[in-house]
Amino acid sequence: MTTIELTQVSAAVAAELENRMLHHFQVMPTLTLDQAAEALGVSNETMRKLCSDGKIPHIKLDRVYRIKPADLNNYLESKYSTNKEN
Repeated sequence: MTTIELTQVSAAVAAELENRMLHHFQVMPTLTLDQAAEALGVSNETMRKLCSDGKIPHIKLDRVYRIKPADLNNYLESKYSTNKEN
């Protein structure tokens, strides 16, 4: 193999390794309780109650809540209504 071919193979292997690492080790973005409460415009206490009542899915690591932005959107969608009377 020539130096150019080795460089191309090395670049291809590096790109594939990077792709695999990103695929396997990508962490899902989450919000803290404070961030989620701010996004909904509610107090931390209200946000904590929504989570503990099972209305908004979450994980709790020690005493720290982590909430997916998509779950906040789903909660809002479930509460959203349109005025059909005009």
